[in-house]
This record gives sequence, C-alpha cells and structure tokens, in this order.
Amino acid sequence: MKNLLLFPVVFFSLLVCMSCENKNESDMKLLIATMDAYETAWAQGDFLTVERFFTEDAKRLHTEPEVWDRAEIKRYFEEKAKTQKKTPKLKNKKDWKLGRDYIEIRIEGQIAYDIFTTDTFKAIHIWEKQNDGTWKIKYDMGILNVDEE
Repeated sequence: MKNLLLFPVVFFSLLVCMSCENKNESDMKLLIATMDAYETAWAQGDFLTVERFFTEDAKRLHTEPEVWDRAEIKRYFEEKAKTQKKTPKLKNKKDWKLGRDYIEIRIEGQIAYDIFTTDTFKAIHIWEKQNDGTWKIKYDMGILNVDEE
C-alpha cells in the first residue's frame, strides 16, 4: 500500500523535472537567439539597436576609468550610431562577431551569462530575464587589448 501512495509523488516529480528541462531548453534557445541578434546589430554598425539590448539599470565597465550607468551607455551608442555607417553584409566588415570564442554560456533562473574572448578583448555579459520573457544585458564587462573606436 505504501508503494502505491509513493507512485503519484514520484510521477508528479518526474513531470515537474521534465517541465523544468523544457523551460531551460527554451530559455537557452531564446538567449542564444538574443545574443545572435545583439552581435549581428553590433557587427552591422546598428548601434541604436545594440543600445536596446540593455536593461534600464544596466552598467558597463570595459577599460573606461569608471562604470557607465544607463544614460552613459545610451549616449555612447547614440554617438557611435552617428559616426559609423551600417554595413549590410557581415562579410564586408572585419567584425568582432566572427572571431568570438565562447568559453561558457549559462542560465541560472532569471540570470544568465556568457563569457567570451576575441583577438581584441575578453568579456562577460550578465543577462537578466525580463517580465516579458526576453533577455537583456544587465552588466557588460570587458578587458580590451586595443582601444575602442
């Protein structure tokens, strides 16, 4: 009799685990698609789109002397958008997207991160899942080996 009572508990637990795995897979697929859209916008010089990938309370720290708050991030990408032409084809531009080597991409609940290197820098993005299910960058940190243009 005891074994019969245990069956519903075990069965329900398995269903919950399977549901979590499917959710994690769909979260990862959405995160990867978001990262690709972000990288593509950057590689094409579409910095107004790049700027929209940051949360309202985002922080950015690269080789600048201080942490940038959201207003500085917005100003930086708006200025970059004014001075750089969009490139319609990635193969016509030497861009950092093509040389990216991901070390790790991981999701832990509502937070995710990607760690990567290129020939010019090493960086980490901390992503935050938004209320609408989308992912946005909360922290953008990197060490550049060359000056940013």
